[in-house]
Amino acid sequence: MKLAYMYATPDVRHSKVTAIQGDIKPTLAKIRQVGYEGVELLVCDPARIDANALEDAANQEGLDVPAVCTGEVYGEAGLSFADADPERRQRAIDRMKAAMALAQRFGAAVNVGRLRGRYQDGVSPEQTLDWIARALAECAREYPDTRIVMEPVNHLYANCLMGTSDMLEFIDRVALPNVGIMLDMVHMLVEGEDIEKSLLQAQQRNCLWHFHVSDSERLPVGDGSYDIAAVFQALEKASYDQYVTVETFQIPDSGHAIQASFNALRPYFYST
Repeated sequence: MKLAYMYATPDVRHSKVTAIQGDIKPTLAKIRQVGYEGVELLVCDPARIDANALEDAANQEGLDVPAVCTGEVYGEAGLSFADADPERRQRAIDRMKAAMALAQRFGAAVNVGRLRGRYQDGVSPEQTLDWIARALAECAREYPDTRIVMEPVNHLYANCLMGTSDMLEFIDRVALPNVGIMLDMVHMLVEGEDIEKSLLQAQQRNCLWHFHVSDSERLPVGDGSYDIAAVFQALEKASYDQYVTVETFQIPDSGHAIQASFNALRPYFYST
């Protein structure tokens, strides 16, 4: 496994996000200086990102980019694949394609969490799932060499595809070779999942391609109440060997969050 930290690119304007923020070059330098080997990009409008500057900074710092996270396409821009308005659905698809074009530069995966959308009054669940599946198919076929990782999101933020089993069933339904799953320990614990069982279930399907870690209430790792050791024991039992990204609020500030999380996670990644 290798360890990455979440970075909100400059197109993200919200100040309270689960990522470090700042100008590209010094922020990526800070991530690398602390000791992380990768940086995950949290985006809102990828077409407004200086992709060349990102690529240059990542290369200069020797940072991998394992994934592009689309959470703020929904959180900030309010776009989703399940919007009842077909024009807004297409805008969500276009944002996803832009994220995939960015990811393609780095050989990164693209996450779909909240971007998939929600069940809505007046729209049947089957219609909602069909819209999501059609959007994924359009994006996946346009960028066949870029992986899409579907993320189960807990009931506080979503009302469909909230658990590992449901998401794996949906992935089987879409049956696209570049669509798999990513898991987030916070969503799993809020939903009451057995993390080891869920990891093994996904890994046995050969589609577990990414993982997010945080502490309780999205605090920096080590500052909350979660049993971090148990999660990493489960990852080890599942023979997970992909990237793990830290996704936390920057509390009380980014300097503390990025260093404290690294210090807490160092034993699982680096020999001392």
